[in-house]
Amino acid sequence: MSALKTQNTLNEIERNMTELAPYRPPELFKEFLVQGYTAITLSSVSSDDFQDLLRAKLCMGTLITLYDDYADRPSQYDPELLEDLYQLNFGRYDTVRCMNLTNRHVLSFSSSLFKEMNSVLQGLPHYKHLIEIISFDLMQFYSANRYSSLVTANPHLGNQLENRSYAHHNMGMVIVSMMDLMASKSLKVSELGAIREVLLMGQRMGRIFNVLATSKREAIDGDVTGELATCRTEYEIENGERSLRQEILDLQNRIASYDDRITTFSVEAYLDGLAKVQRLHKKMEGTI
Repeated sequence: MSALKTQNTLNEIERNMTELAPYRPPELFKEFLVQGYTAITLSSVSSDDFQDLLRAKLCMGTLITLYDDYADRPSQYDPELLEDLYQLNFGRYDTVRCMNLTNRHVLSFSSSLFKEMNSVLQGLPHYKHLIEIISFDLMQFYSANRYSSLVTANPHLGNQLENRSYAHHNMGMVIVSMMDLMASKSLKVSELGAIREVLLMGQRMGRIFNVLATSKREAIDGDVTGELATCRTEYEIENGERSLRQEILDLQNRIASYDDRITTFSVEAYLDGLAKVQRLHKKMEGTI
């Protein structure tokens, strides 16, 4: 039954995104998001909860994709619509009144995704304890999206330091892992600080995977918000890519060092999941 609900959610996502973002291939949702979220699902999640959590994560991934396009894709750029979308939250999914029919559709669809996520999360054992934290993480995603909007409107504002500080939150990987923690009966609250450090480093790795896989496509789209967008020559781009690949290795080692500090889930399995996500980015380069 849960698998059927997940498929129904995917069908709704494809139907709406085909209309709202026809340039986004269905494989992004049906393959990339499904396989990526499956790979980094924390080992503390039971098989009974997996499908419902995947459904909530697919909603979150779709929202990230939709919001991101209105922030950094010049053909879709719409900061006013985004300000309405930023009013939505896990506990608030009433839509803002809007006269534009297309924007009304975007708001209605986004609201329905938040409502579906909340219907899953409310039934999890650690919902009450962690909802304030995951709502904070959502605000970090919104902040990252606002940064992208600013750079789109002011291309000369772009710089690698700010990009590194904000843009990784646009991946939403900490958010979906917090969903897993909500469902984790083995959660040790005393480990939350260390867990958050691991998740943030994992999210930075995910951002690097994304930058390396999408920079060429973003250049074609006119997207100037990527971390390599400020590189002025091929030499700078090559150096930038080399530095990012080294950072991946450094982060892997740092995450591995937390293995004996965290018992809530397997850090080793999480690292293995990140490696799968890296391979997935390479496999689907040109599609995502």
